[in-house]
Amino acid sequence: MKRLYVIVTTLLIGAAASTAQAKSMVRVKAIGASPRGQYVAFEEFGYQNGRKRPFSKIRIMNVWKNKYVAKPIHVIGRGNREELLDIRQKAKIRALKNLKRFNIAI
Repeated sequence: MKRLYVIVTTLLIGAAASTAQAKSMVRVKAIGASPRGQYVAFEEFGYQNGRKRPFSKIRIMNVWKNKYVAKPIHVIGRGNREELLDIRQKAKIRALKNLKRFNIAI
């Protein structure tokens, strides 16, 4: 299971790094997986526009079919007023329904 996290995270970091602009900071973190390892949830988070806008995007992927299975949960802050941790927490709360639907433990 840990190997699956490493593989998926490595692929996603490479994809995020290749599309990220010089003014953006993006990190990718595996959130959890279903018991059989078919579904994996991960979060892309960081700052956009030169560290001014925190964001979090949570996605769920069927790794057996190499497809996303739900719309991404995307939460963007309103500039310097919001903290990254608050934005990440809001995204996780919004994603709980889908995480339960695909039996992903956090």
